[in-house]
Order: sequence, then structure tokens, then C-alpha cells
Amino acid sequence: MSAAAVYSVRFEDKLPLPDRIIQNIAKLRTTAASYRPVRNVRPKYTAKKREDDNWRTKVLVDYVRRVRETDDPDYDNISAIFNKIAVPTLTALSNEALAILKGRNSEFRLRVTTLLFDRAIRGSAYAGIMADLALKLSIEIPDVAEDLQTHVQLFTTIYDMSETLVYPKSTEPGYDDKLVAWSKQKDVRRGYARFLTHLFTRDLVSGQALQESMQKVIQDLNLTIIQAKTEQTEENVTQFADFLFEIAKLLKPSAVELRGLIVSKLEEILKLPRETVPSMNMRSRFKLEDAVKCVKVC
Repeated sequence: MSAAAVYSVRFEDKLPLPDRIIQNIAKLRTTAASYRPVRNVRPKYTAKKREDDNWRTKVLVDYVRRVRETDDPDYDNISAIFNKIAVPTLTALSNEALAILKGRNSEFRLRVTTLLFDRAIRGSAYAGIMADLALKLSIEIPDVAEDLQTHVQLFTTIYDMSETLVYPKSTEPGYDDKLVAWSKQKDVRRGYARFLTHLFTRDLVSGQALQESMQKVIQDLNLTIIQAKTEQTEENVTQFADFLFEIAKLLKPSAVELRGLIVSKLEEILKLPRETVPSMNMRSRFKLEDAVKCVKVC
């Protein structure tokens, strides 16, 4: 039967409908229903619940506190492996570490990645090799990458980076201890910038994580340079400049967006009249200029 034959039936005489059917049709709505948009109902989770769901968050602070404790033979062996890591020994020693990790549970693995993260940020010269080690471990054990991402998210809180220490005066009580604390904080911040960038270049943390860290530092830098000059504000600006310089040195050409962020934001800062940025000394200015040059030249 063709389509034309089917449509021709429309013009034939209609069969009469029973009264009952006609009455039912008469009861039907004759106007269009009002439009009601669909509401997407999402389950409600409180911030507390989300935090409790992340077991890493709950135990990480304790692991950082105990990072140098030697109360487990396997942990001691891992620590010895990390001490011997170098380019020639990377493959062999990473296999040794993997053999230990595969025989233990997830909490032990998190404790090991805490040690790895701590070693990398406290010794910035080893940030690259420790990132290579992290990559090898994550290929066999993907949860290693998630551990490191949690460390990045909680870095400022866990390592108490909310307040910048200043170089102490020699006449201050406890001068030696304060000098050590100041030096350690500078090294940790510089090491973190290097390690975070190395992790990003190996796809172990997202570009968003690195970008958020950079934007936070740039925002703080903008707010601090215009403050009245004090030892505290100068030290803050110096450490912000060091942080951005360390990232600029290591970013690959493929990181177009991040490189563009450094150039655009830092050039804006460097164009400000010097009298409007009293807390930016010449050292910090040169460091920011070097960061821009690193991005443009490399």
C-alpha cells in the first residue's frame, strides 16, 4: 500500500463513533497545560560530610607530623630508597619501592607519598627526580597521583604557610632558631613551587591546580606591593617573586595559558610607577623581570 493510498482515506466517509466515546472525548482538556520547567534535584551534602568522605584529609596531618618517625621496617626501607634516588638508580629503586607498596595497604601508601612530597619540597634540587619517581609509582599504582593531588590541595594548611616569617635581627631572643625557621620556610615555598610544576609537566596534577596557586600568589603580590614598606611586606613580596620565578623556569612551551598568565600579570605589575609599589625592592623586581624573560625566551 502506497502513502498516497493511506492519505486518500482521510477524504472518505467517517464511521460514526459510539456515544460513550464521544462523551469521554468531550471531558478531555481543550487548552494547553501550563509550562513547568524541570527541576534538577541534587542530593544535599554538607561540607562536613564531603570532608569526612575523604579519608586522606583526616590522616594526612598526622602523617606529616610523623614523616621522620622510624617505627615500621618497610617505611624505613622506603626512606632509604628515597635517600639513594638519582637518575642512574631511578628505575631499579622505584621497582624496589613498588614491591614494598604492593604488599601494603592504602594508608601505608599515603604515608609513603607524604614522605615523597616532604622530601621534594624541602630539597628543591631534588624536586625533578622525586617527580620522576612519583610518575613511575603512579603508573603501577594510580592512587599515588590522587595522594599527591590531596597534598597540593592542603599544602598551605598542613605546612602552616599562612604567615610569612621575616629575617630576624641578631639582637632578638632566639635569633638562631628564628633564622633556621625563616630559612626553612623560604626553602619549602621554593621547593613546593618547583615540585608542583614538575608534577604538572608529568600530568600528575592538573593545570587548574597550578593555575590556582599562581593566581593566589599573584593576587597576594598585587595587594602587598602597594602596602607601606616594612620588613614583613618586603619579605612577602620577595617570596612571592621567588615562587613565580621557579614556576616560570620550568613551564614547557605547551603550557600556553599558564605562560600567558605569567607574562600578562607580571608585566602589568612591572609597569606600575615605582612610587606606587613601595614594598617591592629591586631584588623582587629583577626576579619578576627574569620570570617574564624565562617565559618569553624558553
